[in-house]
Amino acid sequence: MNEHTAENVIARLLQALAEQVAASPGLAEAAAEALADLSRAESETVFGEAGLLVHYGADTEALEALIREITAVQRREVAQDAPLRPGDEVRLVGELPESLAGYDGTRLRETTFTVRYVSRAPTIAIQSDLAEDYLVATVPASAVERLPSRRRGPG
Repeated sequence: MNEHTAENVIARLLQALAEQVAASPGLAEAAAEALADLSRAESETVFGEAGLLVHYGADTEALEALIREITAVQRREVAQDAPLRPGDEVRLVGELPESLAGYDGTRLRETTFTVRYVSRAPTIAIQSDLAEDYLVATVPASAVERLPSRRRGPG
């Protein structure tokens, strides 16, 4: 299967799952279990593809609800007292990580990101606001500062 086909399949599956979440609030237990232990690469793929669909306007309400549900599942997998958890809003601080070297540093520092994945290593996956972009990047946890919560629940 080529990369384009794989992306299309993932997009269709995400849209179907989003419709399921819209029809009966919350992920089915089996779906939540399947999404509970995603790897960083899997999380980046899922959130990146979902973000792309939202950014370009494909049934945004249902997809945004799905993103919140997946984030909530990921959040439950991280210790309550962890310094950063999926769903936390953060800003970049200090020197830009290598993974973001090709981007405008000023714009990145003004962007609010959402934590999508927290690893045992000192790295996290962050995603920009979907209205602006859908960038998902892996950065050192030390490269961000947590922002005060502005909304309820992970997003």
